[in-house]
Amino acid sequence: MATATASRRSTNSRSDGTQKQTPVWTKGFPVTVAVFEFPAASDDGPPNFSVQVTKAFRRDENSEYEYSAFLNGGDLLRAARLLEAADSYVQSRREEFYRSRKAERSAAENGDSF
Repeated sequence: MATATASRRSTNSRSDGTQKQTPVWTKGFPVTVAVFEFPAASDDGPPNFSVQVTKAFRRDENSEYEYSAFLNGGDLLRAARLLEAADSYVQSRREEFYRSRKAERSAAENGDSF
């Protein structure tokens, strides 16, 4: 499973040579929720997830979009719905991990090989 998770992760190179993590799930505009997946600390554990909430805004019609982690009262319901969708995604990935792990253990107990 660790290989599937590692291959699913993608990164972008920065100009300073470091890697930037790309979200595995993102939704919404101007309020956006992004889910990042990281491999577990141990090989047999489920992946770890981080979630980021951002809001895009313009200071005026001709300016570029800027991004903030701060929301106003009008953004809260939208953010809550997006976070609920992100939670569903994370739970489905965890369930997928546990189903895969259970299938691998069953195959090992039955003497099947991959």
